Amino acid sequence: MEQSSVDSTLNIFDRFAEEGSARLISDLGNPLFMPPAILLGSCLLINISLLNSLLITGTAVIGFSLLPFLLTLYLFRKGYIHSLDLPIRKTRSVLYAFSILSSIIAYLIIWQLIQPNHNLIPAIILTLIANLAIAFLLNLRWKVSVHSASVAVAGTIYSLIYLWGMSSLPYVTLILSLLHLLLLLPVMMWARYKLSVHSLTELFSGAIAGILLTIIELIIFTNLW
Repeated sequence: MEQSSVDSTLNIFDRFAEEGSARLISDLGNPLFMPPAILLGSCLLINISLLNSLLITGTAVIGFSLLPFLLTLYLFRKGYIHSLDLPIRKTRSVLYAFSILSSIIAYLIIWQLIQPNHNLIPAIILTLIANLAIAFLLNLRWKVSVHSASVAVAGTIYSLIYLWGMSSLPYVTLILSLLHLLLLLPVMMWARYKLSVHSLTELFSGAIAGILLTIIELIIFTNLW
């Protein structure tokens, strides 16, 4: 499982034509997209003001998504990585380390300048950063699926918001959690397996770690305030 199924030098349309729906699902579910989506959804569910929701999400887009993505493209163009799927475990370490740094900066900006009026938002951000740090440490020895982990993290966060009674839209929150855990997660695992990027063990390990670590971390971080 150490080789990508299709060379990433192909343009986006060639990739979809060659690999079909599995490629589309994998790219749309890129883990870099998930943190801003989780934060936007969480902000809206717990009644953070629209302005603050957009400021938090925009900052997360830069720190969690845009900067790591630009680094990925740079590493690809320099030949350090040969596939945007990063199928080789050792090539992921630099991206993990940079993502942790940029996400910490995003957290500090949100905490100091935007100052969300609900302690759940800082707790969620710290959980996302902690998951990145743990993924970095795991990657030193083992390869797990970050795609499946990120979907599992999203579903788990929405589940906890619902179970803790924090949502102003409880039924929407429940539907979001079930949608991620029961539909999107299996679909993502299928796509990554179909693309030969991960083994079943790596996929299930990522999903289980995403669920369990998120529960533990979010409980810890919400009790810090």
